[in-house]
Amino acid sequence: MTTIRRRRAAAWSATITLWLLVLSGCNQEQGSPGGGLSTKTSRTDESGEGPRFRDRTKESGLEFVAICGDSQKDYVLEVNGSGVALLDFDLDGDLDVFLVNGSRLPKPYGSGPGSPPPGDALFENLGGLRFRDVTEKAGLIESAWGCGATVGDYDNDGDPDIFVANWGRDTLWKNRGDGSFEDVTEAAGTLDPRWGSSCAFLDFDRDGWLDLFIVNYLEFDPAAVKRRGTDPTCEYKGQPILCGPVGLPPAPCTLYRNRGDGTFEDVSEQSGIRKVRLRDATYGLGVCVLDADGDGWLDIYVANDTKPNLLFRNLRDNTFEEVGLRSGVALNDEAIAQAGMGVEAVYLGSREREDLFVVNYEDDNNTFYRNEGDLFFSEMTSPMGLAAPCFKYLGWGTVFFDAEFDGDQDLFIAQGHVVPQAKSIRSSPGYGQPNKLFLQVNGGKFRDASVSSGPGLAIIKSSRGAASGDLDGDGDIDLVINNIDDRPTLLENTGRPTNHWLGVRCRGTKSNRDALGAIVTVRASGKTQRRRLRAGSSYASHSETVARFGLGPATTVEALTVQWLGGSEETFAVPGVDRVISVVEGEGKTQ
Repeated sequence: MTTIRRRRAAAWSATITLWLLVLSGCNQEQGSPGGGLSTKTSRTDESGEGPRFRDRTKESGLEFVAICGDSQKDYVLEVNGSGVALLDFDLDGDLDVFLVNGSRLPKPYGSGPGSPPPGDALFENLGGLRFRDVTEKAGLIESAWGCGATVGDYDNDGDPDIFVANWGRDTLWKNRGDGSFEDVTEAAGTLDPRWGSSCAFLDFDRDGWLDLFIVNYLEFDPAAVKRRGTDPTCEYKGQPILCGPVGLPPAPCTLYRNRGDGTFEDVSEQSGIRKVRLRDATYGLGVCVLDADGDGWLDIYVANDTKPNLLFRNLRDNTFEEVGLRSGVALNDEAIAQAGMGVEAVYLGSREREDLFVVNYEDDNNTFYRNEGDLFFSEMTSPMGLAAPCFKYLGWGTVFFDAEFDGDQDLFIAQGHVVPQAKSIRSSPGYGQPNKLFLQVNGGKFRDASVSSGPGLAIIKSSRGAASGDLDGDGDIDLVINNIDDRPTLLENTGRPTNHWLGVRCRGTKSNRDALGAIVTVRASGKTQRRRLRAGSSYASHSETVARFGLGPATTVEALTVQWLGGSEETFAVPGVDRVISVVEGEGKTQ
């Protein structure tokens, strides 16, 4: 991080930075309490139209604090934070919340108190945005230093299982189907000892069983890494900060193939995933599964910190080829490697190709890659209105969802600096930062609607993982954000219910039971929308796997089509709108 941060600080003068901010309409002012730029802006919309988000954390019962090392962040291990997963673990029809926790370094490496180590937490949904901590009851007792989580039915028994990527031994939690979980990591063979940052379930070989991909960050030994303030080269804008990742050994990604008998095989080497390390050291943080070339086989995209991003193309023979550079998604349009954190793929409008969006470090643009076909992407960040408004901020989790059910995908970005020392840097918004909401307008462009979308977007914390889903059963999509060294944020979508919607829950029979990888297409009022079902994206997080569509004023759906991962396609009847319907592979009308 430090090398590229110094380079970016030198490359962009204060004059250019302020000029970009003025053009973006950020309207930031000097003199915020944190010593950086104020995040106060004037409201542009007081009418109440559009989405409105309200913070419901205090009364929700989500009593949880994400601990991540010492408050001063002396080591790189202490700054990345952790993610969140939304799932219906007890199959009662509503979304529960799983929050990943970090830990503390023991003395003499850190200054954390000698209290019991923090642990991950599972909260059962009681309805009405109220949750109850059932971690102990569910048997999810873990004291590892966690980072990312993903959810999938890896054994096809009908219950969602949880995988957690940790610093050190990862954990696979098998859902017993009775409200409890069992640690089957050793028996399943998923004992990756590296520092896992993000993870995703996918069926890369299309055999009907979910495989597992883990993005690892770097090799961290607190006894060998210099502490903050002891190395003069580890500084940022005049402030001494932690050392890394540059100069520390990178950790390669891991791919496990599901054997179909409850166990996994490490195929990282023979699949070609590990070949990339021979060419270029990488520091992986985010992962997203998509079909980049449209051949019906799932590819894998990895966002890297200070290094070129990676695109693993599925060659359909159990091997992958890394094609990020030649596909145009490794660097930005200035041929510079950025510092990527979170990543998401999306079908915008009626397009049949999946685009990619990556959030990056401060004093840099986030990056939107438009899929042009033939395995080539072009950067369209500025034309789409997603560059300057986020230039001064540092992004982590990110999700696309239809916030107002008008039929267009909107965009949420969780933001927060990596080091508390940022509060002493006048050119930085500070350690805690407000999150962002962009509404899609004008045929695919985006507008920053953060200040007009309710008080929930004005919260100042250092956010990390973010996930979306309908937590209160009212149809619209809510958000959960995991904040470092703080309570999470639960944002309820309270906008006016003027538009209609449809949710589609898919179950595979020939394909994996979760139907992960399937594409759900809805046509209403002549408008076509697509969603891919995936497990694990954003940053270290997992969103609801029900495909949700905003229908605008339409009260009927003209067509619902599911393209299953195996290649077959079916149409299904839609009995009505403003509801979630379930479809099963093989029970529709085959096309």
